Amino acid sequence: MSHSPRHGITIPFAGLALADHRDAYRELVDLGYTDVWSAEADGADGFTPLALAAAWAPELRLGVAIIPAYTRGPALLAQSVASLADAAPGRFVMGIGSSSNVIVERWNGIKFDEPYHRTRDSVRFIKAALTGEKITEEYRTFSVNGFRLGIRPAQQPPILVAALREGMLKMAGREGDGAIINWLSAEDVRTVAPMSTMLLRLLASQRQRSRPASSSARAKTPTPSGRKLVGRSLRT
Repeated sequence: MSHSPRHGITIPFAGLALADHRDAYRELVDLGYTDVWSAEADGADGFTPLALAAAWAPELRLGVAIIPAYTRGPALLAQSVASLADAAPGRFVMGIGSSSNVIVERWNGIKFDEPYHRTRDSVRFIKAALTGEKITEEYRTFSVNGFRLGIRPAQQPPILVAALREGMLKMAGREGDGAIINWLSAEDVRTVAPMSTMLLRLLASQRQRSRPASSSARAKTPTPSGRKLVGRSLRT
């Protein structure tokens, strides 16, 4: 099965106010770009540039790589994901990861404890919240008591996990819909990319075999929101 290549670029652009990005987003479409990706560190937050792109350039697919698992409470994190997924149905890809002790502890005053489990718990909670069910759950790294998301997107966004080592790559396959591996040197890519692809395909196959026969039959015709995605190079 052949796939059309996708071409992405990181937003927002340095030196250009967010309010002035409309023409830049339209130019990206004209140039043949298909995806825009934001991040979250010390500049714009991860969601606002994508929300503007959702309105100004509806042809683009939107992704964030990544939102830290610590810096928003679970409910607010789910609200942010659901809001952008609702603003750009079928066009939003959510990336989440542990981030770093500098961003989490030094800049936000939050203990950088158990990054693997905090990321895993956040993925589990977001997926559960997006179903619209009321969530009362004691996760390993936080608890949620009686939260129900007030907005339920028509299409569930893929949840990708930032992963550089085998443990997080496996977790991305078990809990998420793919992995983000872009934060690597060129030399590291040669090592990690084949391993991540192999692990994700293996884990996807394992999950496929565990589903009922009817679900397996439906899954033979994948959709963009249901297909495993690896890194920022997305395929439709």
